[in-house]
Amino acid sequence: MSFAPWHHVGSRTAVAAAVAFVLAAPAMAQNTTSGINGTVTGADGKPVAAATVTIRHEESGSTNTLTTDGNGRFAARGLRAGGPYTVTVIQGGRTERREGIQLSLAESFAVDVALQSSAQVITVTGRAASNTFNRSNMGAGTTLGTRELSSLASVQRNLQDYARLDPRISQTDKERGQITAGGQNIRYNSVTIDGVATNDTFGLEDNNMPTKKQPISIDAIQAVQVNLSNFDVTQKGYTGANINAVTKSGTNEFKGSLYYVWRDESLVGDRFNNQNGTYSSAP
Repeated sequence: MSFAPWHHVGSRTAVAAAVAFVLAAPAMAQNTTSGINGTVTGADGKPVAAATVTIRHEESGSTNTLTTDGNGRFAARGLRAGGPYTVTVIQGGRTERREGIQLSLAESFAVDVALQSSAQVITVTGRAASNTFNRSNMGAGTTLGTRELSSLASVQRNLQDYARLDPRISQTDKERGQITAGGQNIRYNSVTIDGVATNDTFGLEDNNMPTKKQPISIDAIQAVQVNLSNFDVTQKGYTGANINAVTKSGTNEFKGSLYYVWRDESLVGDRFNNQNGTYSSAP
């Protein structure tokens, strides 16, 4: 009976550890979404509090409505990567709008808005700032959006072909899909799709995936992020590269894609024999 209190304390410790694990688990979700943050100021440059900020995803029509705090700041998390997004700020009859915003995977896009006086009409023409260098970046990596995925060709139609756009990644075996990051062993890479690890558990394949062919079609991928030295504490399980991809979500328009693979003997060259210097037909 003298051991009962210790058993009781141990049970409570185990329960507390389990609760802590459950509470910490959702933090991984930030690697599958994007965000928008910014500051709203008036014509005098002072922050505007209680301004209504509406963030609209144009393809799906979904909206997020926020209110700026006492310092004129707002932040939206959990937004799907890509776009286009439209940010509308309304306060006291004054309205400002930012259109055509494209969000990168696992990054927060900065939108600072200056509300002008309602008695003035000012037209400002400019261009979006580069997202390569900004305060939301967390280490060195490469982000590929819908435009890059749709314009670049992939013979194997897999994520490894697109990951090689990062200059620190090289291909060691084209046929097997082997890639190395910074000279690391190919087994040290990690692949995640929608935040779920899609790795080669048994080490049977050379493409870091559980099957020879990618389990999800490249047409279903919305954005890809290649991380090599990311200091985000939610990322783990790799010392080479992490290829992080998210899949597309539905829109208000019906869309689809079709592709095929075709090859015949006219597209295959003859084989050269180094021993006798002769050519022969390919099998």
